[in-house]
Amino acid sequence: MAEAARRTRRPGGRLDPTGILMPGAVPVTSSDWWRKRIAINVSLLWLLFPALDLAGSHPSPLRAVAVGLAVLAFVVIYNTFPRQPAPLTRTRMVAPSLAALTLITIALTLADRPSWTLLFVFTAISGAMRLPRHNAPLWIFACTVLAAVSGALAGADTVSTISLTATTLAIGFMMFAFRRLTELNRELVTAREEVARLAVSEERLRFARDLHDLLGHGLTVIAVKAELAERLLDAGSPAAAQHVTEIKQVARDALSEVREAVSGYRRPTLVSELSGARLALQAAGIEARLEGADVPLDPEVEAVLAWAVREGTTNVIRHSGARSCRIEVQPGPVAASAEVVDDGHAVAPNGTGSGLAGLRERAERLAGHLEAGPAPGGGFRLSVTIPVRGPAT
Repeated sequence: MAEAARRTRRPGGRLDPTGILMPGAVPVTSSDWWRKRIAINVSLLWLLFPALDLAGSHPSPLRAVAVGLAVLAFVVIYNTFPRQPAPLTRTRMVAPSLAALTLITIALTLADRPSWTLLFVFTAISGAMRLPRHNAPLWIFACTVLAAVSGALAGADTVSTISLTATTLAIGFMMFAFRRLTELNRELVTAREEVARLAVSEERLRFARDLHDLLGHGLTVIAVKAELAERLLDAGSPAAAQHVTEIKQVARDALSEVREAVSGYRRPTLVSELSGARLALQAAGIEARLEGADVPLDPEVEAVLAWAVREGTTNVIRHSGARSCRIEVQPGPVAASAEVVDDGHAVAPNGTGSGLAGLRERAERLAGHLEAGPAPGGGFRLSVTIPVRGPAT
């Protein structure tokens, strides 16, 4: 009983009538243990039939005691049987118990009366529920054959022999099917938990990607403007105050964007990203040329293109050493694209930075693709193309 009380199950988990523990993670109480014991032993009430048959034959006290002890041993072994289906490494733990149940059943059937063949039903159930999956059907067939042979040798009539043999076979496979259903249910619960875990992991990656893109861009602009303001302050230029004011505004905008991202409501737009790109490039001393038509796009497509403008601009400022940058957005009839081309060193950040990896994932989620590498005329080119899903309504 103490051992059973130490076993656990998850909230909502249940103990099935065979004693197999359903998935769970809360302590099993003593009341659960007793309910399990009752469920296991209710079916043993069928043993009353051969027991009453024995009592009606007025056996000697010695014979009655011997039969009673054998039946008690069977019930004890049946109750203390391992409650979980045994893996291959534990088959040797199950085999002695099955052997003992089988020997007791054969001894009672041959030495006392044919009606004890009923015990083969419980022996078949024990193997069906606890043996490895590929061995369980063989055990059920073996118990069925033993039931037929033992009943015939004990002198049972043909109808009784066929009835008990068929019962052993049918109930054995019924419990094996119930066991498989329980295992599949357990696997389904595990699969659902894994899907939920992966969903949480994916959301964490998305959130980390968004924060990287949001803060990376904002902090890059702040750093560039701070350096420019510092040089102007050293030179005594009154324009430094304007740059300090813009730094404060960029910091506020970045904080607002992070808050919106945390709330899950932020979706960047091309208008805001193109405006921010022009401001950031000019602050870095890079000539900005923006091209493209203002055509409504599906919000998800527009968001990916906006991320492309943001990531491309950030990388130009950080890594390119460029003097000019061209940003072109083309909402075509089949696919929409955003392209950022500079005349700098033609080197991607770390080859494939985390920002580019996140942008590639966003594009592929909408069946689009990303291209990043040296531009034909020199410099670096970032292009994202997304199939058009129709204009926003």
